Amino acid sequence: MSITAASSLGLSASRGTAIRPAPILMIRSLHYVAEDCPGALPPVRGLRATALGIVGAQTEQDPQSGLIGFQDLPPGQRQILLTDPERRFLPSLITVAIPARHPTRPTAPDSAPQAALARPTVKLRPAPGRAIPAGMTAVIGTLRDATGHGIALAVLGVESVVDGRPARCITWTAEDGSFALWLPGEAAGLDTAAPPPQARRFTLQVPGAALAAALALDFFGALPPDLDGMDTATRPDLFRPATLILLGADGAPAEAAPGWLPIRPARTQRWDMRLDH
Repeated sequence: MSITAASSLGLSASRGTAIRPAPILMIRSLHYVAEDCPGALPPVRGLRATALGIVGAQTEQDPQSGLIGFQDLPPGQRQILLTDPERRFLPSLITVAIPARHPTRPTAPDSAPQAALARPTVKLRPAPGRAIPAGMTAVIGTLRDATGHGIALAVLGVESVVDGRPARCITWTAEDGSFALWLPGEAAGLDTAAPPPQARRFTLQVPGAALAAALALDFFGALPPDLDGMDTATRPDLFRPATLILLGADGAPAEAAPGWLPIRPARTQRWDMRLDH
């Protein structure tokens, strides 16, 4: 190769655009179905991802896969808050182990290999107030204490069915105590136009005193990390079991057996709730 050609190639390379490094974290956000069930496609778009305590962390969403990517984050345990500006989904806080982009000593013969790219999956629950698809079995309402104040971040669990098999669906209340519990498998296999009412086992856990006080001061700041998939029954430091009273449309207690939630398959039903102290 001639000196002129080599110089020309070098000049062209120096003027080229710098290669952008691959993202250090990619988050897959899917629609929640039930416990131990894979999330439903398509990926949720339009979310806001924030790396807590990291100033200036930039994100972008891949237009094809829907993955939310962070270009660079300091290595270590990081907390990522996912919120929806359109208020379609409840917020979620996850903990992610961010690997070092480069080994400590790249030239050392015993240098450890670079860790794999972090690709956590987050399953998002529907937020109260969003449109409910036609034919969806859903229960909406508000959970309040004995004084009428809404209870934030209470955990509602219903024994349901998915693809004809037993499944457990869980959601939590929003900041004002409202909730939207979707049961997508309840209408499966029903041939009648108006399926008969069903009663499903129901459990409730409410934040303990310390968590409730923190949520009242800063709801997002007090969100426990990794609530999606957490066995809240084993976290007495955060939640405690509670019983409730179902309220009818007139606000009076409904005739329902304790621990059971009446539902109407393929319809949206409102059940407001009040703690039974």
